[in-house]
Amino acid sequence: MKRTSSRLLKYVIMYIAVSVTMVGCTLKPRPPFEVESPEKSMLFGNIKIQGHDVTSIGLREFGRFYLAPFVVPPRVMTFKNGNFVAENIKPGSYYISDFISDNTKYTLVNDGRSAYQWIITVEPGSLIYVGSYTIDNISKDKAFKGDFNLKTVRHPTERVVLKHLFEITKGTGWQARVDRRIKSLQ
Repeated sequence: MKRTSSRLLKYVIMYIAVSVTMVGCTLKPRPPFEVESPEKSMLFGNIKIQGHDVTSIGLREFGRFYLAPFVVPPRVMTFKNGNFVAENIKPGSYYISDFISDNTKYTLVNDGRSAYQWIITVEPGSLIYVGSYTIDNISKDKAFKGDFNLKTVRHPTERVVLKHLFEITKGTGWQARVDRRIKSLQ
């Protein structure tokens, strides 16, 4: 009897976890979200892999443990042109942990020590350009372990990425912030 009760409890917990996740996914508005508060920030940049689309980017807050569906990392939207954006980021220290393309995971950060070189400090109400990158020299079957080159590139520039963000943030409070940032680059 005790064994059946614990098994039933496991199934109930799994059902609740899956239900919460599914409801959360169906209730999320289409990107981008509206600005939640003046203190919230936006991270953006561009990443390309020759011949492939980056479909997911892992952004993590430094020193925070994530356990879905209860504690999830910040949402990062990716676009076909390589641009990515994470909005409504609270002030703190963050790092990009990985990229996913064609079911291949390119891991930048394997542990806390390697995260230090990728730390991005987010100040309240800021728009932060994290750069433009390409991934190349991928060693087959080793991309998951980080056997690839990540290069900083000059194009697209921050201004080009911001012009795309200006279009996708239409109708939100982010658009005015993006516009101010574009004007400050002149």
